[in-house]
Amino acid sequence: MLPVACCLLGFSGVALADEGDAGESDVGEATVAVVVTAAEGVKMPAARRATVQVSVERALKRDRRLVVVDKDDRLAARAKRVPADVVNEARALLGSGEELLRRGSARTALLKLEGASVQLARVLAWTQKQDLARAQFLLGAAQALTGDTKAAQATFIALLIWRPDAVADADLQPTVILPIWEKAQAKAKKLAGGSIDIDTAPEGALAYVDGRLAGFTPTVVEGLPVGVHYVTVRKDGHERRVEAVRVSDKKAARLNVKLEPSRRGAELAAAEAALATGLGAELAPAEAQAGFAEAGELLGVEQIVVVSAEPGEGKYRVFVYDTSGGSRLAREDLTVGDRELEDAFADIGGSLYEQVVKAKVKIVPRPKKKRRPEGPSIFSSKWFWITVAGVAVAGATTGLVLSIDRSEPLTCPVGASCGEIIFRF
Repeated sequence: MLPVACCLLGFSGVALADEGDAGESDVGEATVAVVVTAAEGVKMPAARRATVQVSVERALKRDRRLVVVDKDDRLAARAKRVPADVVNEARALLGSGEELLRRGSARTALLKLEGASVQLARVLAWTQKQDLARAQFLLGAAQALTGDTKAAQATFIALLIWRPDAVADADLQPTVILPIWEKAQAKAKKLAGGSIDIDTAPEGALAYVDGRLAGFTPTVVEGLPVGVHYVTVRKDGHERRVEAVRVSDKKAARLNVKLEPSRRGAELAAAEAALATGLGAELAPAEAQAGFAEAGELLGVEQIVVVSAEPGEGKYRVFVYDTSGGSRLAREDLTVGDRELEDAFADIGGSLYEQVVKAKVKIVPRPKKKRRPEGPSIFSSKWFWITVAGVAVAGATTGLVLSIDRSEPLTCPVGASCGEIIFRF
């Protein structure tokens, strides 16, 4: 694997949507996490810190060679809080159901797609919303192909309520499915609207409705078509939650979510606090090195991108450190100006990338082994040669193979030829 640094900031790939989803890229040459801090004397409110965190993560995800981790999701996975078996089963049902549907076995596919839709909705905190949307569309398609037009239209409307931009798959018997899909679209557009009041304990969580960022809690989201919507809430140091909320045009729906602290979150917070010690040094001091190592171990990442808010409006410094030795691989100053925050961080990607490619990861020097005191060589001692002679005689009858270990340096007399001595019999 290439050093994490070498692939960090090309930003040439297609942007990945940030819908508040769990999950990360399945492939990549570099695994990184983002830590946001502030220079001495700079105030960093929680909302600003969270905004910078999300913006930098989104910017880094533009390079598909990078695996950008969500720290709390990684901690949840390590604590076995993620129902991985259920997620995998739901995705397997989706895959097999789609295969059957495309092969013309709509009735057999129907059961699998029903199961996939139900299970994916239950574990939506630990998967991606596009999986659920795909399952719901294919379920409607299976219902249409088995002749249940009414059920198909209802399924398509349910999907369009929370995914109004969804597009029908034209490869699946369009003459049967598209007319039902178009009727569902027309009815979904005429649905009455409603709202959701979202609150969390603690407050200040990022709230997403149907994958669209709604703001920090407490918040109110209005203009939502009546029906089921999916609300995601996430806050640094806490486990992600996703709740299905039914919106009505009669009164506002209310959602109150208690967020659970991430397991080992306190350890990660302590490690991140240590990173600020001597931030910017080419080789992090001992305390910061320990922080990088601890964060790397907890998150399973090879590199930490540290973003420091500096004095002045919209000023930041971005550092790239490897977690194994605390070596600084890149540094760049940034003034946001009139740009969007995410775009501003993406704009410095090229410069950071060049630095990272050229960087030579510095290994922390290991303590030198103590050399033996200078003095006469062991080879000049008569006792050594007497012992060797005795061993040679004994070896003649035992088949002994003797090798002198040269892991420790030996002093060789001037003019002598000293090396590894092996007796074979």
